[in-house]
Amino acid sequence: EVQVDELQRLLAGMEKEHRSLLLKMKEGEAELARLRSVEGDKLAEQDRSAQLEKEVATLREKIHHLDDMLKSQQRKVRQMIEQLQNSKTVIQAKDAVIQELKERVAYLEAENLEMHDRIEHLIEKQVSRGGHSSRARSKSEYVSRYAGNTLTGPKPLPLIRVVET
Repeated sequence: EVQVDELQRLLAGMEKEHRSLLLKMKEGEAELARLRSVEGDKLAEQDRSAQLEKEVATLREKIHHLDDMLKSQQRKVRQMIEQLQNSKTVIQAKDAVIQELKERVAYLEAENLEMHDRIEHLIEKQVSRGGHSSRARSKSEYVSRYAGNTLTGPKPLPLIRVVET
């Protein structure tokens, strides 16, 4: 009986140890699963990190490309602004020349009218003084002769140059 009691006690101890080892084994397996999960998460995180690094590199390239395009467009805009300013300067200079030419034309037209008046006056004096002409010409004939298109008339008017001092 003592041996049976001792064997039962040993058996109970073994069962207790068995349960404790099973518990430790389950805890170890859980820890191992957790570590594998953490390791898997780390691998997933590493994969995700690598993917994000690739995306960042791609985005940096795109940003660099867009910066280059932006700089190019800014250069083009600056060139266009410069061309526009140059064109405005040229237009202003040409407008000044046009204005000066208009003033000259107005001055020459006034002189031309004055010369026509003088010619008419001289012709009227010649016609009224001498009867050399077979018939007297009217004032309107002289005006139309000298005021009209001198290229198609019988005798063009002499070229008069005005020199400004």
